[in-house]
Amino acid sequence: LYRSILRAHASHLPPEMRSLGDAYVKSEFRLHKAATNQQQLEQFYTEWDKYLQHLESTARARDTVSAGVLDDGGKEGRAADSAVSQFGNDMPKDLQLSEEQLVQLAKLREEAQKAAKDS
Repeated sequence: LYRSILRAHASHLPPEMRSLGDAYVKSEFRLHKAATNQQQLEQFYTEWDKYLQHLESTARARDTVSAGVLDDGGKEGRAADSAVSQFGNDMPKDLQLSEEQLVQLAKLREEAQKAAKDS
């Protein structure tokens, strides 16, 4: 799973997103390497598998749009195509995060802002 994610980053992400994504994946897998709680491990791998599937499906959609297969030439089609081919998801407004998750999210936001400034 780890290698598949890194290969997907190399194949599908722009350089500034790739470096941030690779660093984040490496950090998360390193932190969970010694985990022994089976329920946490299952959730960890399930969420990373979902991420990989989302990354690959988004990349396929981008390739399809760039090939012109989905473009119907209308204004609505382009808006729908861009929504399908964007990386990431919005978080639900009512999502409850732990203190640790909030700290991690803040770190991720900082790194993303740094990467945006550097590019």
